[in-house]
Amino acid sequence: MQRPHPAAVLFDMDGLLIDSERVAIAAIDVAAAQLDWRIPSSVSQRLIGLGRDGGSIVLRNSLGEAFPMEAFWQTWYAEYLARVDEGVPAKSGALDALIALQSAGIQAAVATSTHTPHALLKLEKAGLLAYFGAVVGRDAVPNGKPEPDLYLEAAQRLGVNAAHCWAFEDSLPGLTAATRSGAKTHWVPDIAEIAHDDLPVGVERIDSLHEITRWVG
Repeated sequence: MQRPHPAAVLFDMDGLLIDSERVAIAAIDVAAAQLDWRIPSSVSQRLIGLGRDGGSIVLRNSLGEAFPMEAFWQTWYAEYLARVDEGVPAKSGALDALIALQSAGIQAAVATSTHTPHALLKLEKAGLLAYFGAVVGRDAVPNGKPEPDLYLEAAQRLGVNAAHCWAFEDSLPGLTAATRSGAKTHWVPDIAEIAHDDLPVGVERIDSLHEITRWVG
């Protein structure tokens, strides 16, 4: 059913627009093995949606002060970029949703924990970059998710109020950030495990980004 159009639509990227979270988890396993550490899957799951700063807190709290943080991130990043360079496919419904938004004259932006240059690269390789009026990466704001900075900045760059936007996310830090910005927030599950009781108030769960195409007509 068609819905009243928002001022703009704000998207997370990894795990929502492109199928990259599995790549990130695989790179975590490779980096941990190279450093002769074991990172439990429960810890890897908690890294989803976070930037390096937030991820480092999770790793330190879970694995202790002896964990070789700098070496891990360097090893993980090299492995991850090598895999990303091969190309990461768009998620089901992403391209159709962006085409529908463009046809309806609705602006779109990305608010991602990835640094902006690498976000631009991934979106370009997935064939999605041309549909966005702004791409805001972790390097562009003081605080990463779950703080609202990325979403507020993305809305500002489009010249709209975040409270008049739709936001779409797949992780708990991202959902928290989006709701704190005031945007109408939607959860599109990927591989991040989120208990229903942990969802921020007002979040709507949808099966895929295909819903956007139906909503805008």
